[in-house]
Amino acid sequence: NEQSKKPQFVTDPEIGKAGHNLKFDYMILKRAGMMVSPLTFDTMIAEWLINPASRNLGLKNLSWVRLGYEMIRIEELIGKGRDQKTMDQVAITDVAGYAAADAVICLRLIPILEEDLRNQKSDSLFQTMEMPLVPILASMEEVGIKLDNTFFADFSKELEIRLSTIETRIQDVVGYEFNLNSTQQLSEALFDKLGLQPPDRTRKTASGHFSTAAAVLEGMKGQHEVVEWVLQYRELEKLRSTYVDSLPLQINPETGRIHTSFNQTGTVTGRIASSDPNLQNIPIRTEMGRRVRKGFVAAEGWQLLAVDYSQIELRVVAHMSEDQAMLA
Repeated sequence: NEQSKKPQFVTDPEIGKAGHNLKFDYMILKRAGMMVSPLTFDTMIAEWLINPASRNLGLKNLSWVRLGYEMIRIEELIGKGRDQKTMDQVAITDVAGYAAADAVICLRLIPILEEDLRNQKSDSLFQTMEMPLVPILASMEEVGIKLDNTFFADFSKELEIRLSTIETRIQDVVGYEFNLNSTQQLSEALFDKLGLQPPDRTRKTASGHFSTAAAVLEGMKGQHEVVEWVLQYRELEKLRSTYVDSLPLQINPETGRIHTSFNQTGTVTGRIASSDPNLQNIPIRTEMGRRVRKGFVAAEGWQLLAVDYSQIELRVVAHMSEDQAMLA
């Protein structure tokens, strides 16, 4: 049967599995019908835990810095740019050596990284917190999150109408049509046509125009109503392009959900980072921004739960220092 054809060691709970960025391999093999277990050592996570600011989280760099061994770069197999090919077009003998090196280098790195983890007294954290988190994050990515498509479509139309209204209003005051998204044309409209004064008359762009950066416009509030309209236009345009129009495009047609990637090693502080798309920067500061969050919904019979630490860093400091004022 099919099960007998699968390599049994992959799922054998008595044999630990090591790798570099193990979550990726775990998810790929799971999709192929193999539940890899147990995940015991991820060399990328180990290096990051030893030095959260490390620039050697990639296996190629890590191999060179830790072992003095220069691995073959993938570009040497598949090329670059327009002529780049996919891995299935490379000769099996070449791919085999490249893939085997990935596995062997990970195994050679383990004792070196284990020693550093022990010396830093991070080995327990690595084994009891970081490694068990890998399959949990993989499961979170696999499940994804549901979007209300109708909500986003209606919100997009509403923003389009509001943006068009603001654009017409600005152009009526300036006296001619121009592209609000062109910083050069906007600069000419504000400073040449309307004669507004920038906060710093010496600050010009490379093209010789006064800057229309957000900080500049914020400093010009009160000079003319057009400034506030431009700021409002930019906020709504960013909301529309970055979230309202782009998030629905990232829905997986097979699942009907968005599947972000969670990176365990993406920050120095230890926080998990979300990317493609980044679901950690969904707006919350403005009323219009907060509305984007309403487009994230739970499946029928389920609920979304929002939890957050309250001043966690200050609480840790209070605990460690035992300062009475901070404890109070």
